[in-house]
Amino acid sequence: MATMKDVAHQAGVSVATVSRVINNTAYVEPGTRERVEKAMREFNYHRNSAALALAKRCGDMLGLLTGNLADPFFSRLARGVEEIARKKGVKLMVCSGGHQAELEKSALDFLINQGCEAIVAHTTRMSDTDILRYAAHTPALVIVNRYLPAIANRCIWLDNVSASQTATHYLIQNGHRKIACVTADLPIDDRKLRLEGYYSAMTHAGITVPGNWVISAPFDEKGGELATEKLLSSGINFTAAVTFNDVMAAGMMRALHQRKINLPEQLSIVGFDDIVPARYLYPSLTTVHYPIERMARRAANLALQLNAQKEPAPQMNMFSAELVIRDSVFSIG
Repeated sequence: MATMKDVAHQAGVSVATVSRVINNTAYVEPGTRERVEKAMREFNYHRNSAALALAKRCGDMLGLLTGNLADPFFSRLARGVEEIARKKGVKLMVCSGGHQAELEKSALDFLINQGCEAIVAHTTRMSDTDILRYAAHTPALVIVNRYLPAIANRCIWLDNVSASQTATHYLIQNGHRKIACVTADLPIDDRKLRLEGYYSAMTHAGITVPGNWVISAPFDEKGGELATEKLLSSGINFTAAVTFNDVMAAGMMRALHQRKINLPEQLSIVGFDDIVPARYLYPSLTTVHYPIERMARRAANLALQLNAQKEPAPQMNMFSAELVIRDSVFSIG
């Protein structure tokens, strides 16, 4: 078993610095802290040897690793977890992973070393291998919005394929044939599965999809604006688009309005997530309702049950999405 001295040697710091990082008793430069935490991960030290962290664990702390809290989607996720924390009378500690693998790992390390045994984690950049390594030593770690077969009983996920098929099929039903797919430039399962749903719906309708119909961009408002530039410069007379999320759709709608393109008559749009602002856009956005708050509540309850060493009742942890029809789709059929 590794010792604190081994961690210190690996990180190139003193044993005292390692102790300060583990016990969080004094300020440590971020770069130094990252080296120490990386060495701890390599030796799996924070699970096996961090005595104070183990002593702190008292079962009344729920941890949440989430994405950018400025994004309405992640605010809804946090709200769902917070609701359960209040109901169960436990403290909630929240960290953002910033959609960067190392930050996500550092955030999980922080939550664990602060005494969180029950943890709900939303990760977009960590590898499956890393997640499984954490899960092996944190029995009450529950993964939300991601499916890993090896720990399926601790995953809460959405049927992204079916949701994307529904969104695309709705446009096809309304007479659209040239349908762009505006997706996120992230290496995450959501992207792959929603693309699968899009292609499936198009193929079922007998529509061949050239490669340049799929447009990748950052999954925020600016990404939506960038996608609009790609869409318009393609030279293809698209009549509709399905988007990776509502935030990208909002960026697209702003860019199209600025170019005097009438929505939805000249371009119909379907979003994904059903964030609150979607209904207040002009035109109000037809979108896929992502039940992230219900999923977050399920994940938080499951994490607390596992931490209490209570076997949760067998249940399906896959959720389904619903299409919310508003005003952003124009029928041309």
